[in-house]
Amino acid sequence: MNKNRLIKNLIFLFISICCLLSCGLDDFPYIDYIADSAMSDNTSARIWLPSSSNDGYSSYFVRFEIYYRIYISGEQLSGEINTSTLRSQINSSLNNDFESLKGLTDKTNTSNIPTNLDTTFSNRRFFKLTLEESNIDNVLGGSSLGQTMDIRFSPINGEIPVLLLNGSTYTLRRANSGLTVNFNPRPEDRYFLNHQDLNNTANATNEINADVATNTPTTPAFTYVSMYIFAAGRNPESFTTIYSLPTHIGVFRLAEAF
Repeated sequence: MNKNRLIKNLIFLFISICCLLSCGLDDFPYIDYIADSAMSDNTSARIWLPSSSNDGYSSYFVRFEIYYRIYISGEQLSGEINTSTLRSQINSSLNNDFESLKGLTDKTNTSNIPTNLDTTFSNRRFFKLTLEESNIDNVLGGSSLGQTMDIRFSPINGEIPVLLLNGSTYTLRRANSGLTVNFNPRPEDRYFLNHQDLNNTANATNEINADVATNTPTTPAFTYVSMYIFAAGRNPESFTTIYSLPTHIGVFRLAEAF
């Protein structure tokens, strides 16, 4: 084989490999993760939602989903709750949940491909956030792409936490069902406020407050909520659900109901 022919064959091989790699990347059903929120205390968070130009969003995106779990505590903490010590101080279950889900939120692990996130969070007794005024799937659908979202847990007693997006304000509400359980939350208004029916460890059951992690009975009792967000999409070829890596929004303290 002469030198020119060898060079041509090598060039052809190089181009073929590039094409194969390119096709593989294009066909891989991937949705980019959501950047970490801006949170300086336990009362508010700002989240910059990806736009349609982010990887995978124009091809696969359906909606964003937010999952939460509430924790009873005897501690009244201020400031951002962002260490193992503080999470454990609130409730050991809070830190256990955080550590168990930590691997899924690792943005440096390029081989971390999330699957069945709804089931994963449900198995740890997290539930999908709801809104009082609207279906959250619609609010966090296509119109939310590229928008800035705020979640506010006011420290003022009786002031109900809200979500702000696209110029609208939505009242946060707890779930009353999950993938495998239906329950009857107390208090019945399902607001994220620290009420005696919410921080009562006797109510932290699958039938009543399934979204609450119990604790050793304490007086006074406080409540905190941990929230995660991720994108859910649809693979148009296999019709399977695909997910972005989940992002931990943060831990909020619930204001007193009255």
